[in-house]
Amino acid sequence: MSERKLASIQRIVSLSPIEGADKIEKAVVLGWELVVAKKDSFKVGDKVCYCEIDSILPDKPEFEFLIDRKFRIKTIKLKGQVSQGICFPLSILPKGNYKEGDDVTNLIGVRKYNPQAEFEHKEADRLAAIDKNRLTKFFKRLAWYRRLFFKPKRVPFPAFIKKTDEDRIQLFPDYYERWGDLTFDVTEKVDGQSVTYFMIPNKKIFPWDKKWKFGVCSRNFQLLKPDNSSYWTLAKELDIEKKMTVWCDDHNSGLIIQGEAVGLGIQGNKYKLDKIELFVFNVTAYKNGQKFNYNQTDQFNFCYDNELKPVYWLGSATRLKPTIPEMVESAKGCSMLNPNFPREGIVVRNYGEHVSFKVINIDFLLKYGE
Repeated sequence: MSERKLASIQRIVSLSPIEGADKIEKAVVLGWELVVAKKDSFKVGDKVCYCEIDSILPDKPEFEFLIDRKFRIKTIKLKGQVSQGICFPLSILPKGNYKEGDDVTNLIGVRKYNPQAEFEHKEADRLAAIDKNRLTKFFKRLAWYRRLFFKPKRVPFPAFIKKTDEDRIQLFPDYYERWGDLTFDVTEKVDGQSVTYFMIPNKKIFPWDKKWKFGVCSRNFQLLKPDNSSYWTLAKELDIEKKMTVWCDDHNSGLIIQGEAVGLGIQGNKYKLDKIELFVFNVTAYKNGQKFNYNQTDQFNFCYDNELKPVYWLGSATRLKPTIPEMVESAKGCSMLNPNFPREGIVVRNYGEHVSFKVINIDFLLKYGE
């Protein structure tokens, strides 16, 4: 997964009319379909500044037409045409020689809509505000006091673990030429909070120190102290540390488990679950700095042996469909978590070639305003 380019220089691949609409037309940029003004604002082959969905544009006069949407770009439907993203002429940028693919996210001031990160920061601020003791607050300003007595509740996400966020298929318009001959495992993508548990060899200082160091992480942070968050709640309820310790002892190897926390209090509990549950989608052995990813079958066997739930497996040895619209159509359907609600989408993986991406269900995006 590369760093996401929320705003980038791209070309108009095609333009076509929308039935029953005279003032707008459909454009294709990369693999995205979007609606643009029809009055010769763009031609096929034109370079444009394309902003993806989940972009939040800055509060500037040129973007004022988005004020009612709080400057956020999300999936919408106009005259029956789904539109994902927005494109602008290069005139919104400072003068320069821009090349196709250039990342202009920071140049424009675009930031990512990231509700989980916002939740994490708000929760950290809330916990920090609990400390009302003025004397303690004063001493926390002193480095020697912090080293001796003050232990932070969280630190940045561990650098040796890859964050979990697949790229969308629309970013690979040539996907079929590249991977059409491969077969893939397909799993359901669920909408929740990313959670990571890891266990690595501990640098023992005292004889009574544990052999293994256990870690709990949200998407962006390692959470150092047990609390009532969903991440630690699941760790306790599922006895994650003990299960990982047994596995690490048996295999003389570290271990990384990554999954999605879904249910009560998480992302609006879209599946109406009556509790928080963990669905595992990555299992990785970690030894001598090397990582060994389990394939889908081995992940399922690992989860079965350790009484954990894997993500729902929708197919194996599956061939890709030849067009992006067909792939998007294949992502539609009801969730295995609750058949009364649409699934968020699918994730397709070929473990041998290390190819993976996600396909999001348009019905899900429209239903929940994503």
